[in-house]
Amino acid sequence: MRIGKKREQVILEWWRKGERTDSGATPEGWQAGGNVWAEVEQLRGRTLFAAQEANAETTAQIRMRYRADIAAATGKTLRLRHGGMTYQLEGRPIDLGGRRTELELMCHEWV
Repeated sequence: MRIGKKREQVILEWWRKGERTDSGATPEGWQAGGNVWAEVEQLRGRTLFAAQEANAETTAQIRMRYRADIAAATGKTLRLRHGGMTYQLEGRPIDLGGRRTELELMCHEWV
């Protein structure tokens, strides 16, 4: 893993259920879960075409250090914000090399 490429701040947002209110409702929503250093790459050209063969909406690849909570996440429980863009996961994060040192997340832009 080359840590020098991971120079961009990415904000993690987790889907959480709030505390039950007096009326009995349980509010749900996205809550900030901290920042991580990552490498964000917008896919283009041949790389974009290959990624879209597996999933038609994949537009970005994000690499970061391994974290167990992120490795277990799905697009329904985690989204990422970088700059003015919000990204949703496509499937589960990939443990590169299987050594729990680096994760690769295939994402698409959240609309």
